[in-house]
Amino acid sequence: MLSDFEGFEMANESVSVSILESTIRVLLRIVFVFEPLAPAAIVVAVNRQMRKYKAIGVIGNYKTKAKRLGKYHYRVEVDLDVTGMQAIHLLTNLFPNRLNRFRRWFHD
Repeated sequence: MLSDFEGFEMANESVSVSILESTIRVLLRIVFVFEPLAPAAIVVAVNRQMRKYKAIGVIGNYKTKAKRLGKYHYRVEVDLDVTGMQAIHLLTNLFPNRLNRFRRWFHD
């Protein structure tokens, strides 16, 4: 037989689980409403990183554009203005490190 304390704990857990489930449902509905704004968020994130690279001299100048092609499909364009030495630095040091985390998606 359950003691009063154990019954109270079980009731607390079921209430907290139902509150969590309903909160997740509401958040998912809200997130999907803002999905068309993703290109603007992508441009902001890429611009932040490019500003850092420009400040330390890794790149000369840059332009970024993002376009929404469809639901959850985007085209991101980054035009970089780099010298020969900057290009070598980017290709040998920065880009391979950034792309390593995507390696499992693109391997044979």
